Amino acid sequence: MDKETFFEEYKGVVIAGVAVFVLGIVLLLNFIMSTKQLLMFDLKQTSIKAGDPLTIQWGANNIDRVGIVLFDGDKPQWIVQNLPASAKKYTWNSLANLDAGNDYRVAIFEYPWLKGNMISYASNTFEIIGQKYASCDDFSVEQQWPNLADNYANARKIFITSGVWTGNLGGIDGADGKCNQEAKSMNYAGNYIAFIGSDTISAVERITKPGVFIEAVSSGSLPNGRTCHRLVAQNLQILIDKTKLTKEIAQIQLSDAFARRLGDVWYGRRTSSAETKCLLIGAPGFVNSYSGTHTCQNWATDKRQVYPGPIPETADLPKCYDLEGKNVFANYFGAGIGTVDKEGTYTTSSDSCDAGHRLICIEQ
Repeated sequence: MDKETFFEEYKGVVIAGVAVFVLGIVLLLNFIMSTKQLLMFDLKQTSIKAGDPLTIQWGANNIDRVGIVLFDGDKPQWIVQNLPASAKKYTWNSLANLDAGNDYRVAIFEYPWLKGNMISYASNTFEIIGQKYASCDDFSVEQQWPNLADNYANARKIFITSGVWTGNLGGIDGADGKCNQEAKSMNYAGNYIAFIGSDTISAVERITKPGVFIEAVSSGSLPNGRTCHRLVAQNLQILIDKTKLTKEIAQIQLSDAFARRLGDVWYGRRTSSAETKCLLIGAPGFVNSYSGTHTCQNWATDKRQVYPGPIPETADLPKCYDLEGKNVFANYFGAGIGTVDKEGTYTTSSDSCDAGHRLICIEQ
């Protein structure tokens, strides 16, 4: 049988077969399009902090409204109700009050819930890292010491440097720069000045803004991004008083690191009433040794003596009266410091400019 004869005899069958095939495709597509479908996609976030948003996504067909439920083990709770299925995405922002756990699961269902309606579960569970602290009060209770938030009104951060420097600080500006350099390395926000005085302005006079002093290092973080800080002093006068405590009391009222470093700082002229000349150097090994200034020549020298040998008769040095009333030359370079005396009390003393001490840094 040739092709033309075959086609003539079976043309009707071929046409009928094609029609059946097309009809089948149409019916299949119609079935697919008319069938309800609902699929919860796997969560991309498998670990999330309480308070952070959770993104939920799904696919849906021939479903008008959906509801989403959170399961903590077998315990369900609403996430959202009566949401358009066509949205196909929902961001949940209400995790802040949930307990920490690693067995949370999300499910989506055809809303409202009726017998026979569709439901789909995310195949993966996720973990909520719960917030340990809700406020700085929690840190206060834990540490048994007042803690304030970094945005507390007029709160000013304070720290004592880990670095030590000789009296050649590069002037007052150089000391401020050292504070800010260390603050930056420690990720302490803000601008800082060194709590030291020069021949023309005292350390106290440099603190021109009133405030509450808190440690720059944080006690911990809160869910809202704020940080908590241990209270050091309610005002400048109390801060000064803290530098006169006994070592035992300081260890109670100050953190370990702060108390330990407080006995090793440069001050220069701490108050406006401090003298500008004839500083008796109180460091061990110095007997009747006086400095011409209290500030290492305005923080510009790291020398120990003006004349290491005999003092020339033509020397232009300030004259000072020693403890016995004798007139002596101020042949040394020195500055006021903070230290601990023999009784274990924080006090002011002095040292030569070639020694190394820390800086107290206060946020401006």
